[in-house]
Amino acid sequence: MDQRTRTEKIFEKVQADKLVKLSELSSEFGVSMPTIRKDIDELQRLGRVERVHGNVRLKSAQPQAAQRSYEAKILPTSEQKALIGRKAASLIQNGDSVILDCGATTTELAWNLTERKNLRIVTNALNIAILLGAEPTNQVMLTGGIFKPETIAVSGEKASTFFEGMFVDKLFLAAGGVSMQSGISYPDFIDLHVKRAMIDAARTVYLLADSTKFGKREFAAFGAMDRIDYLVTDEGLGSEFAKWLTDSGTEIIYA
Repeated sequence: MDQRTRTEKIFEKVQADKLVKLSELSSEFGVSMPTIRKDIDELQRLGRVERVHGNVRLKSAQPQAAQRSYEAKILPTSEQKALIGRKAASLIQNGDSVILDCGATTTELAWNLTERKNLRIVTNALNIAILLGAEPTNQVMLTGGIFKPETIAVSGEKASTFFEGMFVDKLFLAAGGVSMQSGISYPDFIDLHVKRAMIDAARTVYLLADSTKFGKREFAAFGAMDRIDYLVTDEGLGSEFAKWLTDSGTEIIYA
């Protein structure tokens, strides 16, 4: 089979299966991985497919910038965020009612909840709603609001009104930065309405923030450290910040 025929056959398979592993193509067509990659490169040059982490899929017809925004499935993460997410998940039991804020660390938390059942989950994060809504015993409620592609979430006053009259067991709140001068801060004033409403709706508030967030001040100061019951963080938290938090009544949970 010549390359032109093989690339057409590859394209037909991708059309049918939507997402195909390169190793599967190599096995099916009886050629080496370098040869398959060369075939895929040719299909990419023609704008017909795209390679994604060892797989190949159809090229979306959307403009590239919009495509990146809407197809984003993974937020930038780190080992510290993963550890914090795992620790925070251990604080949630089957049957709990929780609010999950948007962000990379809360997404790590959500990944560790996929075995939990009968949760009542309220979130402003589209990716978290999709992930945890896959469990049929969970009830997932997604707020309205203004879509923010960078966090795959919605925010603003419309999102905040969703929490009026609501009461849940636990809130897991994200932070853009935490400083002694400004408390919690976020990149945009639009975020402040929904964060305040989340806190008002929860019996117990957990702040999820890795040690790199401390000493960092984002554009919009929120304060609110007096409303935080627990901080879940990593071992890199400095002793000065640890004392400040303890003195202000926040209990520290290390991942």
